[in-house]
Amino acid sequence: MSNLAKDLTELSRKAGQPGADLTIQAEGNAAVFDRDNGKFLVKASGVIMGNASEEDWVWLELDSCVEILEAARKDGSSEKLTTELNAILAASKNAKGEVRKASIETLVHVVAFHTMGVDWSLHTHPTPVVALAASKDGAKHYSGTVFPDEAVMCGPVPLFLPFANPGLDLGLGVYEGVLEYQQKHGRNPGQIILGNHGLCTFGVGAREALGTTEIAVKAAKIRLGALGAGGILFVPNGAAEAIAFRPDEILRKRILAREDSTK
Repeated sequence: MSNLAKDLTELSRKAGQPGADLTIQAEGNAAVFDRDNGKFLVKASGVIMGNASEEDWVWLELDSCVEILEAARKDGSSEKLTTELNAILAASKNAKGEVRKASIETLVHVVAFHTMGVDWSLHTHPTPVVALAASKDGAKHYSGTVFPDEAVMCGPVPLFLPFANPGLDLGLGVYEGVLEYQQKHGRNPGQIILGNHGLCTFGVGAREALGTTEIAVKAAKIRLGALGAGGILFVPNGAAEAIAFRPDEILRKRILAREDSTK
């Protein structure tokens, strides 16, 4: 388990570098799932990602968080469920047994671990992504992909979700959005764009989560440039699908996912 905290710290510090423009102050968070134990590590509230230490990650039971999501999906968000969620977050402890409240955005990672079958989850607030997500045509700007590597690394169809308040409402919105996406496309979204908020990426390892973020940020800059040059011309849907699932591209993605860019 200690290795997970070490690797998560390295990922967080890399994502929190000022030059990366992924997070500032206490923005963003990351998490990793220890599938053998049914627990996950997530950033404690208020921690600056670029300054994170191994003591800044807290353990939570996945099943207890999933129960909150399932109840909200069945009966809707409520003050009672919000209170129960806050109690779970407030009681989380780090590896030393110290109580540190978990991030209010913890449920975003719970969706990834429970519904998408991934073990690493990264949530950031890159300026170009948030700029597009805050625009009145944000969903339109993310209705397709803009260059081949975005289709390969982030998937041929992004998932754009409207703004939801951080906490239970955000977690429920992501949960329902991912389930709908899976039903429609038969696969997981590679990137989730949160309206007026930020970006979520995932991976089988830290390398994939961070690499997907890097490509997503480049794609956002391309979108902004295209809008300034007359408008976005998306890669045709059929071509994006073909590129994303070509055997050589799948192999390339797997090789990249195995490389450790956090070192």
